[in-house]
Amino acid sequence: NFNQRMNKLTIFAAIIFVALTIVSCSKSENPVTPPPPDDNLINLGTQSGNGMTIVLYSDKNPFVGFNKLFLKVTDDASGNIVTNAIVTIMPLLNTGTTNYSAPFENPSGTSAADGKFSGAVVFIMPSSSGSWTIEVSITNLQNNSNTNVSFPVNVTEPLYPVVKQKTIQGTTYYVSMIEPSLPRVGINDMVIKVNRMESVTNYPNDSTYTFDMYPWMTSMGHGSPNNISPVYTGNGYYTGKVNFTMTGDWRINLIFNENATPVDSVAFDLEF
Repeated sequence: NFNQRMNKLTIFAAIIFVALTIVSCSKSENPVTPPPPDDNLINLGTQSGNGMTIVLYSDKNPFVGFNKLFLKVTDDASGNIVTNAIVTIMPLLNTGTTNYSAPFENPSGTSAADGKFSGAVVFIMPSSSGSWTIEVSITNLQNNSNTNVSFPVNVTEPLYPVVKQKTIQGTTYYVSMIEPSLPRVGINDMVIKVNRMESVTNYPNDSTYTFDMYPWMTSMGHGSPNNISPVYTGNGYYTGKVNFTMTGDWRINLIFNENATPVDSVAFDLEF
């Protein structure tokens, strides 16, 4: 009858009201906000020029070896993050007598990812050898303005070196071990990058040699199975797999091969 229908409608309305109230309270008491995009990055400095503010970040404190760098560019007039720009970097080391550069990678393309332009530098010496700066050039494609800024950076030497210099047949190479950066027991990614020194300011990517890899646990006197020697994948990078069967001190031996003939070697030590 009519009264029964009205009672059902009243109960239904009450249920909806309570549900909406719970959802509303939940949203207001526990707002879901994404973390800042630079929350886990290290701020290396801020510079300004020609209506732009530029912040340089890295994922670790700068060290001798392969470093990822990130640049956030803000248009001062609008307050908006610049996401369409030509960004180039150049590392420079002034030793007082000589100006060096280092292997580096410019941001690829003109679009920012998550509001940042990403590149990389292989610092080849610590700041105790001189003063490092990252020279940055930016052309904002949204309004065609451009600026050049300079960031001083302090570069330290890690406990275990992750970049090695090797001269083979009169040519100097820099071999950077990028992975494993956080070694663990089991199969780890193995990534190296090779650059050839053509001058103190020019270090192009190199693929002259192939590599054989032999991990060795120095304190225990044994190696490990199931390793995959790094092979060339482009832009100076070689990737493979390295297997650590237990914690402790390990040495990763890399043999340079030319036409399947060993010509030299480098080794990287680590401990975990």
